[in-house]
Amino acid sequence: MTGIEYIKNAVFELLKTNSNGHDDKHVFRVYNTAMKFCDEIPSANRELVAAAALLHDCDDYKLFGEESERLMTNTRRILASSGFDAEFCEKCINIVKTIGYSKRLKGIAAYGTEGAIVSDADMCDASGATGMLRCIEYRAGSGQPFFDPDCFPQEMDAQTYRTSKVDPCVNHCFVKIFHLRDMCLTEAGRKYAEKKHQTVVRFLNDYFDEVNAPQAWKDLLKKYE
Repeated sequence: MTGIEYIKNAVFELLKTNSNGHDDKHVFRVYNTAMKFCDEIPSANRELVAAAALLHDCDDYKLFGEESERLMTNTRRILASSGFDAEFCEKCINIVKTIGYSKRLKGIAAYGTEGAIVSDADMCDASGATGMLRCIEYRAGSGQPFFDPDCFPQEMDAQTYRTSKVDPCVNHCFVKIFHLRDMCLTEAGRKYAEKKHQTVVRFLNDYFDEVNAPQAWKDLLKKYE
């Protein structure tokens, strides 16, 4: 078994029961997207991208808490048994530490070319059709409606984003999803993010028409087309 195969199996076991949009299916989509981006960026270390993409949510604070994120508990444990050397493992950990929307809001930059690729792949999976479905899954059981016309979205800084209550899915599009394309760092990521961005715009255009949303919401959406 190769090191990457070991990591795949370990990540699957760790995340397979998650049901809030950060499950093994999300991780493997990010992995596949990152590998496609590598095809356009041949200078990247594909094995390092693969490992970091697979591990990027293994210590997410939303799943495992702040201490796990700070110590990189699961990431370090999996890498320690993967067979990769210490230098590779440290580079991988440095990449994973930089991945995440709230970290980008804090001004934390992606670690190297490989980090930029993984970050872009993760950003892209939070947009488009998959992004909308993940948004719905994450909010399942929260009691929030899909759309509340009287609850207008508010911009958030990093701390507010991490500690805010769950908002309606439509608000999440404006608070986060519509900002993702401008956060992409590679040309491959920007192209894919634009495609996924327009998918969400088209969906909300149709949805607002069908539910006769207030004009203020339609005007807001036009700013993101």
